[in-house]
Amino acid sequence: MAGTAVADGVVALALDTSEADEALRILEKQATRQTITAEDWNRLFATKPYQWLKAREAAMGRPLTDEDFQRFLLSPEAATQRTEWASTLAAMKQADMARLATGVLAWLPAGASIHAQVFPEIKPQRNSFVWKKSAPAEGDSDGPAIFLAVSHQSQDQFENTVAHECHHIGLASLDSRQEELQARLPANVRRAVHWLSAFGEGAAMLAAAGAERHPHWEDDANTRARWDGDMQHFATDLAAIQQLLLDILDGTLTQDGDIMKRAAPFWGDAQGAWYTVGYEMAVLVERRFGRAAFNECLLDPRKLLELYNQEAQEANARGARLATWSPDVLKRLRDG
Repeated sequence: MAGTAVADGVVALALDTSEADEALRILEKQATRQTITAEDWNRLFATKPYQWLKAREAAMGRPLTDEDFQRFLLSPEAATQRTEWASTLAAMKQADMARLATGVLAWLPAGASIHAQVFPEIKPQRNSFVWKKSAPAEGDSDGPAIFLAVSHQSQDQFENTVAHECHHIGLASLDSRQEELQARLPANVRRAVHWLSAFGEGAAMLAAAGAERHPHWEDDANTRARWDGDMQHFATDLAAIQQLLLDILDGTLTQDGDIMKRAAPFWGDAQGAWYTVGYEMAVLVERRFGRAAFNECLLDPRKLLELYNQEAQEANARGARLATWSPDVLKRLRDG
């Protein structure tokens, strides 16, 4: 059934666990040797999260049939996961969606809104993602859905993931303002600024965790250690991204496919330089210049680089050794 929801015009965030609830009900019947009827399956297939999952998989070119899903859910592997799935889903249902959404708004520019659905799903692929129907059916919310595979995770991990994705969704609600700021830029500069928005991954990590906690506070020691190790590559990662920007500004890279090939490693298999470099800049800028200045950087990511450089140069004058962006790159991003 649908879970908690909060709606006030600015925020409309709903937790819908109906697909997972129905899947667990079928698994319970299987475990207790009860007959699973056509009605049981129809109840699951009629849930909004399941219908949206099918639509998304079809859009990705890998259709999910009801028969495929039945085979998955009745498999021995699924049976062994039933207890863990049930406890994980129960923790997800305890999430305070109102508090979560309100907290994220504080890390976004004024005028942002968060309209989204959260779909915890028991499904064959264990991935999580955000997806929005291009042509919603009548009665469907036009907001995107955050699909989260029901797998072993704590309530804190679940809330942190939802907060991260809500930050992206909230910032996307300001697309028209961002486009207006970039409308008169030369094509190469506009292209480079577009890719600067990938630093939003780091900003979303800061917004989800907050300024006083480790960005992986809710994860295990190994995950935190990996992040800390990746942060040691900050200088080399910044230099690599700077070279990407230079190649775009110089006109060496003009095609989206070619740029994507160069930029893809910065996402990493879990978290790459868009996360770590973006996070470090976001932390330092928010701490030095305040939340309002940081939020303005989300509308125009060129400001993030400029304010970070200012803070880094001041820190370096006191003995720090922080990598900085080339003044030439900043000038070309600003002036074309």
